[in-house]
Amino acid sequence: MLLRLWLNDDPAQAPRVEALLSEHGQGMGSLLLTDVVLAKALWVLASAYEQDKAAQLAAVHSLLDEPAFCFEHRDAVTVAADLFAKASCGFSGCLIAAKHQQLGCEVTATFDRRMAKLPGVRVI
Repeated sequence: MLLRLWLNDDPAQAPRVEALLSEHGQGMGSLLLTDVVLAKALWVLASAYEQDKAAQLAAVHSLLDEPAFCFEHRDAVTVAADLFAKASCGFSGCLIAAKHQQLGCEVTATFDRRMAKLPGVRVI
């Protein structure tokens, strides 16, 4: 659904997304967006649609700015977006680091060298 919302590229599915938003997206925080759904949607934006970092960040901010969406971990998504703006790794790596930091982890261990510059991340 997020891809159709962001891209509006499917004439058959776009009206269904609009209908869903009209029916269920009227109240503040009425649409739950889990971390895994957001990370997957951004990965698809980057990999299948070849959207650059600026487009991915705009997509995240469009959701953060929309009162109908509530997030599994809104604070972590906000921190992840800030990290992603400066990082060389993908959004999912930034979200992992942000969530670990908020949970009090001293170190996030990874094999992903692109995550190495994120706070609290160490390549093993």
